[in-house]
Amino acid sequence: LPNPIVPVPQNMMEQPAQQVAPPAAGGIRGYVRMAVMDGKSIGHHMCALDTCNKPLVNYKNGRFCQDHLGLKEICGIIPSLQVQQQLPMLQDTPGNEVIHTFRAQSVYCLQTVQWACGVPIGWGKCYKSESSPQVLGIIDRIWSSHPEFWPSFHAYDDACDLLRHIVTQNPRDLWLKSTKFIVDAWHYIGHHTTDALCRLWCNPAPTNGSQPDLVITEIDMNGQAHTTWAFNTETAEQLNSWLDGFEAQLTQMSAVNYNFFIHSLMMVYKESVEEKIQKKRRGLPEEFWEEE
Repeated sequence: LPNPIVPVPQNMMEQPAQQVAPPAAGGIRGYVRMAVMDGKSIGHHMCALDTCNKPLVNYKNGRFCQDHLGLKEICGIIPSLQVQQQLPMLQDTPGNEVIHTFRAQSVYCLQTVQWACGVPIGWGKCYKSESSPQVLGIIDRIWSSHPEFWPSFHAYDDACDLLRHIVTQNPRDLWLKSTKFIVDAWHYIGHHTTDALCRLWCNPAPTNGSQPDLVITEIDMNGQAHTTWAFNTETAEQLNSWLDGFEAQLTQMSAVNYNFFIHSLMMVYKESVEEKIQKKRRGLPEEFWEEE
């Protein structure tokens, strides 16, 4: 059966506004920032209780945080649904919420955020799933102290659901005024054509000229003009691929060591990216940063 049509939320315009075209060559203008976000299934262990995200007391062979340490003496068998209804409470946990507690849980994924050039901006954790509220909380935290650096575009593989969540929960959210959310080019081809919000608002390369900063014209070696993406929307995927080499260590670390190590890796990666930018002479000249 075909996928049902998913309409645009009622409190959104039916069509995105036409973006102002860049000025002619040599004209004075600002610059466009694109942030790229992606999740990586690499996380540390945490409390075995499904309703808890707190760190373990014992990372060697423990299962619980300090608050739920008393549960280690209680059997963690998962009963059938019928039996669950009759279970007594375990401390402050209702009987119907008792689940498997034979081993510690793991953080669902690490969310990394970068500029489209590859330089890391920040990161966060999604604990149970890669849900839109958690993702929004991560980018809110990253930019809360630096609103002047909010991106013009934000590329994310599930940007349409993130945008839908923001519009539904708070149609006056500042993100809706500052940033256009787009799906990265690789994942966009797999999104349903029946999702009106995704097709109208989150297209990474619209061909109707509405977003001229996303699509540019280049001349190839044969002198032929062709259109191409103005930004690398897969840069977060590239960072996450680089993190594969550290997965074995990260998954066995405590929450504190994990946080510190991720911060350190981001600094190392930043220096590597900046070195590549300088070697390719793709950095912005000093004159660009001078105030008018």
